[in-house]
Amino acid sequence: MITVGIVGGYIVLFHTNIALCLTAFCTPLSVIFSSKDIHLGLSLPSEALMISLTILFFVRILYDLQIRKDYVRHPISIAIFIYLGWMLVTCFTSARPIVSFKYFASKIWFVTCCYWMFMQLADDGWKKIVWYFDSYAAGLVVVVLVTTVKHALSGFDEHYAHWVMSPFYNDHTAYGAALAFMIPITVGFAFLEGMKPLRRVFYVLVSAVLLTGFYLSFSRAAWLSLAAAIAVFIILKLRIKLSWIVSFGVIFGIVMLFYADDILYRMSRNSQDSSGNFVEHIQSMSNISTDASNMERINRWTAAFGMIKERPVFGWGPGTYQFEYASFQQAKYQTVISTDFGDGGNAHSEYINPCAESGIPGMLTVFALLVCVIFCGIKTYIHSNDRNGRTLSLVMTLSLVTYFTHGVFNNFLDTDKLSLLFWSAFAVIMVCNVKYRKETV
Repeated sequence: MITVGIVGGYIVLFHTNIALCLTAFCTPLSVIFSSKDIHLGLSLPSEALMISLTILFFVRILYDLQIRKDYVRHPISIAIFIYLGWMLVTCFTSARPIVSFKYFASKIWFVTCCYWMFMQLADDGWKKIVWYFDSYAAGLVVVVLVTTVKHALSGFDEHYAHWVMSPFYNDHTAYGAALAFMIPITVGFAFLEGMKPLRRVFYVLVSAVLLTGFYLSFSRAAWLSLAAAIAVFIILKLRIKLSWIVSFGVIFGIVMLFYADDILYRMSRNSQDSSGNFVEHIQSMSNISTDASNMERINRWTAAFGMIKERPVFGWGPGTYQFEYASFQQAKYQTVISTDFGDGGNAHSEYINPCAESGIPGMLTVFALLVCVIFCGIKTYIHSNDRNGRTLSLVMTLSLVTYFTHGVFNNFLDTDKLSLLFWSAFAVIMVCNVKYRKETV
């Protein structure tokens, strides 16, 4: 272990680019180690590398590292500053300050390593970006192969699929989210200009492996998120006007509101539980009467709404939901998998959870991130003259669409597995957008 630490330290100090790629490779393969004595858990070795790189970044800021002003002043960077700034404010008003500051510290090393440091790598050209995401893909392929073999030994049982990816991913939803995020990237990289034929074959094979794991994850939210990304891709390719999309959304919303009672009645009558059959598994998404996963989500959301009602501005503090939501649960929504012991995780929503923990302003900062990055990604894809810049912007935008869609049902930004992909995609879109802006000057 000492030798590994010395070698790792040397790479971090003198070969930062390699250290970033190594972090990306290790992240899918990392395993959580926790200590009850100090109430701290880390995903190793990925978070150890992230913390080391973050310390190096701040030390270099004091001495020789200068970040380009157009990067710091970019709308995406400003949205991140606001997101983290409000989170810090709510740490001071938290019901559990120690928990909140530890949670905030993890956010700092995720954002610093995967956005600010990776930005320096992305600025060196598209090949460095490709190597970074290739590193994550390589680690993820190993996880998929191991998981698929273990799953095959069970006869591909659907219930076994919920935890067979352990210890690399804590459950099938996080695993499915990572796969959904990476599929647009590995498919898109095959179309980059200047890519050698053998490399294109490599991406086809990697995409096939990831798609296999994706299907066998039996994650309904992941399936839906990739479908949403495909829909966005079709809209962009057909150049459908935004006004048409907004009009359709308004009409759809009015119809849903008008028939809300009928829809809820039909959902309550749906008794199709999750299944190994693809069609039945899709049908179970609207089952809110017997499907334990769906019912527990409603339980978490209603508990979160109760927390929001009591503390609407500052919330209960970052990272505190799992310790505070038990008393806000209502008996009629509790399920066989509900818990009152602060060990049930988060609110299962990337929008509701921040609202409960950092108040309504906290939720608005998440929406600000969403709007800024999707707008910049689409604008760069549509208007840039750099073909590879357009391709990178497109695939990163589609990947983020999968995450933001998945975020309606789950939230994983408190983990290294998804945070690395999420913030790194932000960095790529920001760098590509800055280069596009220079084209128009």
